[in-house]
Amino acid sequence: MRLRSTAGAPPQLMPGGGTAALRPRGRDKQSFAKLAVDHGFLAESDVTRVDMHAREHGLPFHEAAVEIGALDAEAANLLAALAGGFSLLPTGDERIDPAVVAAFDPASPYAAKVRTVRAKMRAAAKAGDPSALRLAVLSVDAGNEAAVMAANLAVVLAQMDGQTMLIDVDMGNPSLDRLFRVANKAGLAEQLMGSAALLPAAKTAIEGLWLMTAGRASGSASSLITRGPLADTANGWGLKETSMLFYLAERKGEQTPVGSILAGFDAVVIVARRGDTAIADLRRIIDDLDRQGVPIAGTVIA
Repeated sequence: MRLRSTAGAPPQLMPGGGTAALRPRGRDKQSFAKLAVDHGFLAESDVTRVDMHAREHGLPFHEAAVEIGALDAEAANLLAALAGGFSLLPTGDERIDPAVVAAFDPASPYAAKVRTVRAKMRAAAKAGDPSALRLAVLSVDAGNEAAVMAANLAVVLAQMDGQTMLIDVDMGNPSLDRLFRVANKAGLAEQLMGSAALLPAAKTAIEGLWLMTAGRASGSASSLITRGPLADTANGWGLKETSMLFYLAERKGEQTPVGSILAGFDAVVIVARRGDTAIADLRRIIDDLDRQGVPIAGTVIA
């Protein structure tokens, strides 16, 4: 599916339209507890203990679980979102690469780490609109692991925060199309070149998650990335109440002006790889982002 900015967007991407269906419904004790047990967050004995505490203190089940330490706040938020209608894909669903584990198993240690990254990014983005954040994952010579993390992070954002668009800015080595198994026929390159009459955003198998692939970049398309802030470009798409996660990659020998490209973003997380990412490159990028006032949520070692 292709979108003509908000003019041709489906209700879920229209400002104020269709978003209520994506928000968590009332947190029913039984459905919440069943999800927690089914996905390995709570044991049956924990449910009884939480229920007793909830009754004694007049608390909703999820709040009681957090209060007694049976669940942390992030796990409770995820389960609440799942109870509100965000479904998980069955193991083996071929519409998404198995490396995107957050789509299949929220209790996996990797998915838990990605939710921690989300929490840190949202904390760093405290000045931004929580329903329309502009976030970025910046790989500094971190290889495919960074793209995998960006894909999982986008899934977690859609699960927990609602409508999300993931944008692949790595035109030299696009990979998100393969992870989400979306055809890379037209994407960011065509959008920047003005050759896409419709906003090239494809719906993924994850409810509430859209992907703009890198597209088929020419040299001129790649150079357009450095000409101005991506935040301004995204604002021009007119998609309100939609958070966006941009994936960028810096490789050895490149001197990309990431600070000016990400100016105006609400938060960025840097992904590095021990033994491959040069400390000098990392320091240069951090200094560049600091000069532009871009909040850095932290550095992840892939």
